[in-house]
Amino acid sequence: MKKRMFALLLVVIMAVALFAGCGSSTENKGADQGSTPANTEEKTYKISVIVKATDSDYWQTLLAGAKAAEADSNGKVVVTTDGPPSETDIDKQVSILENVIATQPDAVVIASSSSDATVPAVENAVANGIPVITIDNKLNTDKYTSYLATDHRLAAGMAAEAMVKDWNGMGIDPSGKKVIVISSVAGSKVNTDRTEGFIAKITELVPNIVVLETQYGENDIAKALNIAENTIAANPDLIGIFGDNNHMGVGIAKALEESGKHNEIVTYAFDTNEDEIKALEDGTLNGLVVQNPFGMGYDGVMHAMEAIEGKSVQKDIIINATIVTKENMKEPAIHKLLYPLE
Repeated sequence: MKKRMFALLLVVIMAVALFAGCGSSTENKGADQGSTPANTEEKTYKISVIVKATDSDYWQTLLAGAKAAEADSNGKVVVTTDGPPSETDIDKQVSILENVIATQPDAVVIASSSSDATVPAVENAVANGIPVITIDNKLNTDKYTSYLATDHRLAAGMAAEAMVKDWNGMGIDPSGKKVIVISSVAGSKVNTDRTEGFIAKITELVPNIVVLETQYGENDIAKALNIAENTIAANPDLIGIFGDNNHMGVGIAKALEESGKHNEIVTYAFDTNEDEIKALEDGTLNGLVVQNPFGMGYDGVMHAMEAIEGKSVQKDIIINATIVTKENMKEPAIHKLLYPLE
């Protein structure tokens, strides 16, 4: 009897222990599940930013804007930057773009030197699900994600309007007098739009003005200087020069300074760098058509990030340009455009 009771008691104890063990196991499993964090790690997006040239303060400012967007992403974005040495190195830029696409980045932001040469690579990227944000120069394709740029024709027309206003203030009658455009490169849609925009507006405002044949400086300051010197020497009735980028502006300013003609010839140029700003302060240049490269670099990366995440991105975005003169360059908003990194 005692043996039976002992055996029964032993069975009960074992059953209770087994039940407790099972309960403990289930409880611990639940606790482990609750304490294991969900996989909330976000993917880091690789965005490649390619500019027209690395030898230009303008494009370095755009790259600084792209890097600022990287910093503001709190580790969500890694920006790599690249570009050919000069805006004339179109084949080099195409090669850079093709190599970048081969690495399968999450997005590409590009300021293309050519409206045509980079099109096949851009279309290939888009076809393979890589968003492409184009900046500054519009490509001859609709297969891109977004386009951010100045209206270059309109902005150049603003320079023509400012030039006519300056002539009026100086007591110069522009009728029958001469103006010239010194352009960086031929064949670029950006430069073509700037050249044509300036000429269209200046001839609208002064129908009988003489527009000399456009000269091309091949994005070389020394060549722009030489062109400006020769034009000034050969045309004593020259009253206006328009340079369509910062390298042309610097070359023109040097020619005006050396010839002593800066008080007689009104000059406007696109974009900014240290030399152009100094020439503006000195009165050698009358004005600059200033864009917002820092903002375009920043917004380009941000739009790329939105496109990667499947958000809606506006197809074409026009950014206003500003005419900067010696009179307004100290205004806070203008100063910020001239010195975006301060």
